[in-house]
Amino acid sequence: MPARPTTMGPYAYYPIEFTKDGDVFQQPQLDAILNAVAPQGGLTDLLVISHGWNNDIADAEDLYTRIFAQVNAVLAQPGAVTDNVRVRRAAVVGILWPSKKFAEESLIPGGAAGLADGGVADLGASVDLLSQFLESPDAAKSLGRAKDLTASLADDMDARDEFVRIVRAFMPHDVNDEESVVPNDLFVLDGDELLRRLSRPGRDQTTSGGGAAGLGDWMGKAVDGAKSLVNLVTYYQMKNRAGVIGEKGAYDMLRQIRAARPADGTSGLRLHLIGHSFGCRLVTAATAGPTDSTPPLPIDSLTLLQAAFSHYGFAQAYDGTHDGYFRRVVTDPTRVRGPMLISFTQRDLAVGLAYPIASRIARQIAAAIGDANDPYGGLGRNGAQKTPGTTVVTLGAPGTAYTFALRGVYNMDANAVIGGHSDLAHPEVAYALLAGVAVT
Repeated sequence: MPARPTTMGPYAYYPIEFTKDGDVFQQPQLDAILNAVAPQGGLTDLLVISHGWNNDIADAEDLYTRIFAQVNAVLAQPGAVTDNVRVRRAAVVGILWPSKKFAEESLIPGGAAGLADGGVADLGASVDLLSQFLESPDAAKSLGRAKDLTASLADDMDARDEFVRIVRAFMPHDVNDEESVVPNDLFVLDGDELLRRLSRPGRDQTTSGGGAAGLGDWMGKAVDGAKSLVNLVTYYQMKNRAGVIGEKGAYDMLRQIRAARPADGTSGLRLHLIGHSFGCRLVTAATAGPTDSTPPLPIDSLTLLQAAFSHYGFAQAYDGTHDGYFRRVVTDPTRVRGPMLISFTQRDLAVGLAYPIASRIARQIAAAIGDANDPYGGLGRNGAQKTPGTTVVTLGAPGTAYTFALRGVYNMDANAVIGGHSDLAHPEVAYALLAGVAVT
């Protein structure tokens, strides 16, 4: 097994692992962080980064390594950053939490597996992924039964109903607490109709002779729909876990850091949170705190790279009445004192993941899926929507004269740079991160 990294780019690196319930997995890791931030250590800045879905710790740390290698390269470019940033003594905390590798292409509209490409086997693998993620004997037993049903979905309506009933039971109960993105039809439709709606577009056509679609077509439809359902539930289980770990584990860790090093004064420490994908929800949940009454946890900058949650997360009255779930992060001046940077690109076809599937349930017009006008749109696809005071800025090369301000919210247009959901190892990304740090 290769040695764990001890540095990230130019900075010392401290990993912190959390359990699925948000508990610190190894107390010595937290002790090492608290020792590193003690006043006598001389750190001025702490960069805390969280991954999204991944295979394992090695994959997460590979992502961190590639990002901070770019940070190191930008710092080495003469004149790219100010001396204000160069002279700081910083370290990196890498949050490591139990997620699973998502087959992103399976959730892109039109990308689900069908009969022609081994869909039953792929569906079984998706059921296994959900079972492994839940790590529960009861879940394993129930989902084992669901997997047994996959071969009967095409010709047995009872099998379709039972499959849907089993899988649907694992949708988190608070799925719509953050924003109403899952149509109520998901919970009330019978299995047959739900799987039809969840199948990828194009499966509803009749035969060339004008008759009803045949068994082969329905086999593809049933498998497509079933896999979409399993992926949707897995998505929300991972999203829910990211929030739990953010509100509990990461928040508690950051409060202990703040107790050791307050935000102000001669020994003040700047805290910069960075997230990718579901990691954006994790660090945003940590910034928001567990409840509205919780004393704010001062953060100096917040960088969200291809965030996999609603583009209305910070919105004001996104539906005419309700604010985004994390609205207080942008309205409370004591929560994020520096800039908040949100990268977005239409080239990230996976960032919507659950939203195109939800659109199918709601029978939304396909042409609108995922864009800024889609109620199910994602933050990393469109940036923060219906969020007053947000500025759109083009992600630029090192040396770009950004005009980031304290408490500013910036949608970073990355269409020319970021080519996919995890395509983050670019000097432009590293420079924007450093430019945000420099403001604080």
